[in-house]
Amino acid sequence: MNSSIKKDTYSKKPKSISNKNLSLASVLETGGHLGRPQVHRSQRTLCIGQKNGFWVYDGEIIKQSLQVSYLYLKYFMGKQGPILVINQEDSLKEGVKVFCEKLGFYHMQEKWMGGLLTNWGQAKKQRTHFLKVQETHGELLEKNKDRSYLKVKNRFKGLEGMPGRPSLCIILDIQDSEYAFKEALKLKIPVMAFVNTDDDLNGVSLPIFGANKSLKWVRWVFNLFLYWYDKDEKKGWVKENKSRK
Repeated sequence: MNSSIKKDTYSKKPKSISNKNLSLASVLETGGHLGRPQVHRSQRTLCIGQKNGFWVYDGEIIKQSLQVSYLYLKYFMGKQGPILVINQEDSLKEGVKVFCEKLGFYHMQEKWMGGLLTNWGQAKKQRTHFLKVQETHGELLEKNKDRSYLKVKNRFKGLEGMPGRPSLCIILDIQDSEYAFKEALKLKIPVMAFVNTDDDLNGVSLPIFGANKSLKWVRWVFNLFLYWYDKDEKKGWVKENKSRK
């Protein structure tokens, strides 16, 4: 997976993905094509120009990035390794949680815990200790609103059962989650990222182009992936991969 993205990269449509529910009109309706006032040099050829001072993505590029990203998501799900979604935007937290629950992913949506990936062994020990405290004294600490306990609880929310380092990180904003992004790159963990026009694509294995600060757009992408996943489940792909466990 090459992190140097060019327009020609998406010239061919991936096989086995239906264009149904992925029309150019549906992308435009969500406003996913609308970028920011700035464009990074790595994305200049992916835009068709500016509108009212904002850069505009080529809709076909967005469609193809969604198709490619979903096919690789299937691949990583088939490998049975943990998949971690990283988000710092409050308005997206509930949507991320639901998406992860439906697909069996883990999520980190609080302030990034430095070393979570690069020093996973220590982070896992801290989590094990917290879960023991939660089991024995959690109810009382919750009742007393113990600040230290609640702080640690929020830190590990969404990570409680993650068995090891993720095989794939899905980052909703690589600028907001800069440190998480750097840790993933250091460990050579593939990164799927929602990117906007001002993002540097260097290091992003699988970019999903679009308005990554838009709740409407991100929810639409999640729902599209869930729709495709549901179709695959009916075709037997999900059942086949579950049987490998």
